[in-house]
Amino acid sequence: MNSLYNHALKQVNALQRDLEKFQSGEDTSVALQGQIAATVNAFKRSIDDYDSMAKKEMIDAKREKAFARVTKFREDLDSINRNFAQLKSREEQLSHGRNRSQLLERRQSRLNAPVEHPYQSASSSPYLQQAHAIRERDFAQKTSNVLDDMLHQGKAVLDDLYQQRPMLKSTQRKMLDAANTLGLSRNVIQLIERRSAEDKWIFYAGVCITLLAMWAIVHYLT
Repeated sequence: MNSLYNHALKQVNALQRDLEKFQSGEDTSVALQGQIAATVNAFKRSIDDYDSMAKKEMIDAKREKAFARVTKFREDLDSINRNFAQLKSREEQLSHGRNRSQLLERRQSRLNAPVEHPYQSASSSPYLQQAHAIRERDFAQKTSNVLDDMLHQGKAVLDDLYQQRPMLKSTQRKMLDAANTLGLSRNVIQLIERRSAEDKWIFYAGVCITLLAMWAIVHYLT
């Protein structure tokens, strides 16, 4: 339980650091938002696992302490979700305002652009070349953000699996111990059954010998 508790504390600290970056404007990328969302999901799973282990605790004092920790973790999770939702809403509004300003600037530039000759090649227009370059840059930026988001999510999943590896090993050891115990019990049962069969034949042989001895005594002494 202690390893899972420490893992959950690390997740809370990581979420708080990422939210501070997001709130201060140091990093408002889609990759950071995806990383926060992945860590929130992993933190929720850690809380559920810790709660399940707390319910199985046999000592009352430790069980109550674990339940108090679960309550604190759930409060932290609710606070993080609220802050994250507010920051995302703020960032969406700012992004919408920036996009609107860029659109107005492009319209103004188009209105102020000189009229081209009808037969002038489209590739010779500086405005069209600039617009094409902007589209390519935006596409490259969006593609890079999506790839960063996928990489960060994959890294978060791998980190979560790595942190849960000791728990998986412990579960595996318990399953092997149980299997060995069952195997030992099966051998003991077979040994008891074999010993019972031997005792039965010994009893039958003793009965036969006793009857023969009684018959001999009666036959030869009377």
